[in-house]
Amino acid sequence: MARTLKGTLTLCLALGLTSAALGQQGRQPPQPSVLGPVLSNPDVQKELKLSDEQINKLKDAIGKVMDKYKDDFAKLQRMTPEEQQKKFHEISQEGDKAVAGVLDAGQMKRYRQIEWQLQGIGALVDPTLQKELKLNDEQKKKLDDIFKEAGKKQQELMRNPGATREEAQRKHEEFVKDIEAKANGVLSEEQKKNLKELKGPQFQFSQQKGGR
Repeated sequence: MARTLKGTLTLCLALGLTSAALGQQGRQPPQPSVLGPVLSNPDVQKELKLSDEQINKLKDAIGKVMDKYKDDFAKLQRMTPEEQQKKFHEISQEGDKAVAGVLDAGQMKRYRQIEWQLQGIGALVDPTLQKELKLNDEQKKKLDDIFKEAGKKQQELMRNPGATREEAQRKHEEFVKDIEAKANGVLSEEQKKNLKELKGPQFQFSQQKGGR
């Protein structure tokens, strides 16, 4: 579910950062499916050592979550940013439960690592990661404010991307660097070190034909 129930649903910021990371590293996301671009990716399935039975169970479990919230997806545009964030968190929690019900402990750990790597600094909105990093309430509040403001700026960039592709790319890169600097500034040096360790060994997607 990854990008469908985590990246896509956690924050539009996480979406932007992940999209940038995929593009910069030459990674080619697969065609959309109920599993989303992460769990449906053959490289990820191989890394997690998913069996055919697990893949089918994941499709069924995630499909049920998507069906449960299909009416909420249609209402998202009419929600306030705060309401969207609350709903995203709710759906994300349901999605995590669905995935955890199929993967074993080792697979789930690696799955989270891959997700966090793809989400970049946007992974800091994940309550599970915040808990692992032992963030205090003040840090969580600061990050929440940073990402809320980032969400507004992201919307502005989408409305005014730039006259040229190069200008749009430059604006996006400056935006990402600014958010990364602010969010990293909230963490202690020990937490920064732990964050790197929690994301685990770098996962690399193989080059696939048909990608952009």
